Amino acid sequence: MTHWNPIRRTALRPKPREHKESAPWRRKKIRLNGREMSELRQNAFARSEGECENSIEGERCPARISWQTFHLAHIVSRGRGGSDTLENVLACCQLCHDRDTKNVRKLKPHADWIPNGV
Repeated sequence: MTHWNPIRRTALRPKPREHKESAPWRRKKIRLNGREMSELRQNAFARSEGECENSIEGERCPARISWQTFHLAHIVSRGRGGSDTLENVLACCQLCHDRDTKNVRKLKPHADWIPNGV
């Protein structure tokens, strides 16, 4: 759906957005735009090496993930103040992400997880 500008008689074009940082007196959180979010997805998938990064009862989830099937999940959700950073996201399978979304089981990184992917 495009919005219409009746004065110019043209379609409204959205302005490109840069990533936003929180106000200095608040806890730091970073929001990325689409291009930067795509880069974050690539980095998280590369860090995962094709395996779900979630921990189930102390063991790494055995599910294999591919670029088409993986879900990028925030450890601390954006609504609760979590940032769009590599340290706050997990590349996980659909089952783990669904269980986290439905509050059945919270996401928890496996023991060998390296937050910054180095």
